[in-house]
Formats: sequence, structure tokens, C-alpha cells
Amino acid sequence: MDREVLAHFLRARHDVVAAPDGDLHLGGRPAQGRIRSGDHVGPVMTCIVERLPDYPAMVFSRFGEVLLQTRPAVALFGDYTRCGGSSRYLVDRWFTDPAARERYLVEVGVAHHHHLRRYRHAELGVLELYRQLLVDPVECQMLLVFTAVPGSPSDEKLRLLAAAGA
Repeated sequence: MDREVLAHFLRARHDVVAAPDGDLHLGGRPAQGRIRSGDHVGPVMTCIVERLPDYPAMVFSRFGEVLLQTRPAVALFGDYTRCGGSSRYLVDRWFTDPAARERYLVEVGVAHHHHLRRYRHAELGVLELYRQLLVDPVECQMLLVFTAVPGSPSDEKLRLLAAAGA
């Protein structure tokens, strides 16, 4: 998985602390509004993901709980949405399940192309992908989407992955 994404969710979990009165606090101050947790995916995120069936895409809660995945994302990262408890959280699974680090997509560096990142996958080998994070501040959710340069070997691998997952 992408180091920046893991670091983001580690910071988010560290910044939120339950006070003795049961209220949530961000950085020592009472949280404004409600911080959502659970398996609710916002309608905008759902709409976007439904239109991305050929691309690895995942919706995360503020704390890194995987709420929704496309089939190519399941093939690259494993199925987080069928799990219960802490196994639905990217950070928890990454650090407690060695298979998650060995079997699925892992960032290994920056590619020579501008903004491309290099990843390793146990079955597909090396992939050079763009990684885009979109944030919905109202729902406190993030959409992570991976794409490749059209016509590249990585693009072909993603197409085969999408076809196999269909």
C-alpha cells in the first residue's frame, strides 16, 4: 500500500481521542459536528465508484476503514469489506497481517514519469500507476483511485485484472 495513505490514517487515528465525558476530541479540542464511523458510504462517493468498474478504487472512512472497493481493488489489495472488526481498517490489516504486505500491491518507489509511482504486486509484477486521492469533507471519506498511462504495460495489466474480476 502507499506509504502516504498509511501515514494519513495513522495520524487521523492518533489525533482523535475520546474524552472522559465520552465526547470525541481532535488535537485536545472538542470535535465540531459529528465524526462518523461505520459502513455508510456517502451518495457522491458511491456514484463515483460505480462509474469506475475498470479501475482499482477504494472508499475509506476518516480513520481508514475500507467502506467500498471495486473488483480490481479487491484483486490488488484483498477484500476488506467482507471482514469484520479491525480487519476492515487498512492500517490494522497492514501491520497485523503479513499476507497483506506480501500478497497485494506495495509501493516500491517513484517511476521515471512525472507523478507515476512504482508498485509491486505478487501476481502482476511491477506496476507504474498514478494514485489520486479525492476527499469528501462532508462525509469525512476519501476515495483512492489508481490509473495507468494509457497503452502502457501497467494499463494492460489493469485491464486484464478488471476483466478477470468481472
